[in-house]
Amino acid sequence: MNKRFCLFWFSAALLAGGAPSAFAQSVASETSVATPDLNIPASVLGDARKYFVFHKPGVTVEQATSDLGFCWRFLPHGFQRPIPGFVPWQRSDGVRKAPNTVGPYGLVGDVIGGIIAGPLERSMRQSRMFRCMVPRGYARYRTSEALWKQINIGDAAQAIRIQALIAAGPVPPTPRVLP
Repeated sequence: MNKRFCLFWFSAALLAGGAPSAFAQSVASETSVATPDLNIPASVLGDARKYFVFHKPGVTVEQATSDLGFCWRFLPHGFQRPIPGFVPWQRSDGVRKAPNTVGPYGLVGDVIGGIIAGPLERSMRQSRMFRCMVPRGYARYRTSEALWKQINIGDAAQAIRIQALIAAGPVPPTPRVLP
């Protein structure tokens, strides 16, 4: 019993101390990642509210990786529980009902929800990154939708590494987005 108790607290201390983020940073630093070309014509630039990259003059790649990794924690990953977020504990007595395969808004609501799920997820992601990175001194610079998807979709460690290289690199040639 005592060994399990110690193992539990040791595991909790590792998780609280940032072991997963340190692991993600070490994996990201081991992979060779190239910085994408940020020279994008003005006609191809996406919406300034949707598609942007961060940059901070004088920041190191390690500090940018740390900042981006910290802010990345607040992004929605995987399945998100819809409101209400609380499910009461219930006793299961007798026969259970078969789960409803259609959501609370019916089939049409599920179809509409499926259509708007992608833009809503992107909007939540961008607003959370904006609220976390701008107070740290980072500025936003416009980019194209294709480049934004290239650097944000895929492995989290690789996406953080690419964005850190952009944030610590030269000032992007695209227009700056004011907050």
